[in-house]
Amino acid sequence: MAIIRVELLGGLGNQLFQAAAGFALAQRTGAALEFDISRFRAAGSRAYALEGLAHGARVVGGPRDGAGRLINRVGRALSFGRAKAPVGWQGSAFRERDYAYDSRFETLAAPCYLSGYFHSEKYFAPAAEEVRRAFSLEPQLGDAARAFAASMAPESLAVHLRVGDFKAAQHFNAVHGTLGMSYYRNAIALARAARPIDEIYVFTDTPEAIPALIPAGTPYRAVTGHSAPEDLYLMSRARAHIMANSTFSWWSAWFDPRPDKLVIAPRAWLAPEALRKTYIGDLYPEGWVML
Repeated sequence: MAIIRVELLGGLGNQLFQAAAGFALAQRTGAALEFDISRFRAAGSRAYALEGLAHGARVVGGPRDGAGRLINRVGRALSFGRAKAPVGWQGSAFRERDYAYDSRFETLAAPCYLSGYFHSEKYFAPAAEEVRRAFSLEPQLGDAARAFAASMAPESLAVHLRVGDFKAAQHFNAVHGTLGMSYYRNAIALARAARPIDEIYVFTDTPEAIPALIPAGTPYRAVTGHSAPEDLYLMSRARAHIMANSTFSWWSAWFDPRPDKLVIAPRAWLAPEALRKTYIGDLYPEGWVML
């Protein structure tokens, strides 16, 4: 059987984009799906995060140490013009050109190796409902997260503050930037004006940053003590969403299937200098409010 193999890298949000694109292509071509996890470091902070989900993909490769990563890079460099084809791969290889949706994706056939980030719903929109089922994070929930999900207010607002990893890594912050209080103040005001809000849930990797970003006097509940997949799932259960400039945020909003949901997203997806050089027009689905 022909195969669609997808190179996975990055955190949970990035892996979901890459995997969803591969899943949709495998569905369209009738191919088997494989996830190549050889880009992960054996002792790195990022790891394969889609274990136990209903996507049906076979995992190939494995986290590499320093020597293994060097051998892999050299092998790719010797692919003789093929787009990031791994050593031994006999099919075609496809790498996205830049951040914009690449319409060449629509002409791909199996076997094919996918390499890139694929930060657009357009790569998997035809299979949106199947993607939501295949990558639902509910199987990764513990009892405490399930109980919290059941207790969430009916008209709730999930606010995601992403601070820690961007601030800690200077090179990441130079590209991605961080959002300030003005964005969150305006987004919360907009959400409250648009619909009734029973409770505001704030999700963050840096709880100590909440007072500096959430306007004084705003009642909220900080959500702590859950894993990353659990946080993403819980955020998706809210009726309204205020995103950070984060693929993690993006997926928490997208996993909410309700057509009347409110999603407020930042125009400043990247730091100003990087944003001037990058087209992000394909990033946000239709109907999401950019602020």
